[in-house]
Amino acid sequence: MGIIGTIVVTLFVYSVALFAAAVAVARLCLSIALHPTRMFWRVRHRETAPECLTDPAYGVHGYVPIEGVKIHYVEKGDRSKPLMLFIHGFPEFWYSWRHQIKEFSKDYWTVAVDMRGYGDSDKPSGLENYRMSALVNDIKEIIEALGHEKCVLVAHDYGGAIAWNFVMTHPEMLESYIILDAPYSPSNLKIMTSNLYQFLKSWDVFFFQLPYLPEFMFRAYDLVRLKHLFRGSTPKSLSPVTEEDLKAYKYTFGKSGAFTPPINYFRANGFSLSPPKSKLKKDIEAPGLYMFGEHDGHYVYDHLWTAQNYIKNLKVKMVKGANHYVQQDDPEKVNSLIKDFLKQKKPKVETPVVVAAAS
Repeated sequence: MGIIGTIVVTLFVYSVALFAAAVAVARLCLSIALHPTRMFWRVRHRETAPECLTDPAYGVHGYVPIEGVKIHYVEKGDRSKPLMLFIHGFPEFWYSWRHQIKEFSKDYWTVAVDMRGYGDSDKPSGLENYRMSALVNDIKEIIEALGHEKCVLVAHDYGGAIAWNFVMTHPEMLESYIILDAPYSPSNLKIMTSNLYQFLKSWDVFFFQLPYLPEFMFRAYDLVRLKHLFRGSTPKSLSPVTEEDLKAYKYTFGKSGAFTPPINYFRANGFSLSPPKSKLKKDIEAPGLYMFGEHDGHYVYDHLWTAQNYIKNLKVKMVKGANHYVQQDDPEKVNSLIKDFLKQKKPKVETPVVVAAAS
């Protein structure tokens, strides 16, 4: 892209971002007018972690040092079994995989990480620390630090974008991979503007390019948006995301500055989420499963069929009735689809060489 093209794209992106900001601020002003006694700026201080975050049913907490950062993880299962590595999206952390950890730890060594900038992992400053190349390299180093040459990689949302890059650059490190609700495309901007419906769903990606305001909006009314994201329009009595689960998210993201590193993923990479074509591996032998929630509020599910046209050995599945956070919204169906997929090819058992000690 030439200089003129870059200028045009930049003007377009920030024009949309400013429009999204105006809408967000207008909605906040309306909410303040309707509820003038509510302190919209207040985030309640939470000193003690909810019990669910230390529940041994989800495994043991530990840390693994990799290049430049220390990564927090939760592990469960026999370490001599094949590694199943879980990569969360935004705004999530290891806890997003609680249902999958319990289910698949019977047959795998399940490890769910907090990506850099999230949860209890290190949070380096500077946008350069959140470039896609660094995030992809984190996955490679985590697998190696855990003493394995390969893994079953399971990823969601922005974690899925990282996983697509990993699939295309390090397929030799995959027994298989499962990606949920993350579009595959050589150009993320092209995806975002592919049709009007997708463009409208992508407003937050544009909005996140702005400084400060996205963090402020997420913290408004004691992080009420987290409830809207994970539950959507599902009534409280029917949602699998409990009040205890929401407390876990509010405890994690209610800490000072907790939203800035995650949003920096979007700022650091803009709309270029794929590696250069020169680095892509064309023939990916590892089998893949790609699934979307039917009511995903961020992406249209045409991406399923697009990916299947470009990537060999890829199965696609729609999870009826589920929202974007599909592994939490309908864990039973998601786990069933993953189990059916994994039955088709059992990974070889490795003998771990180096295992990070839990602490």
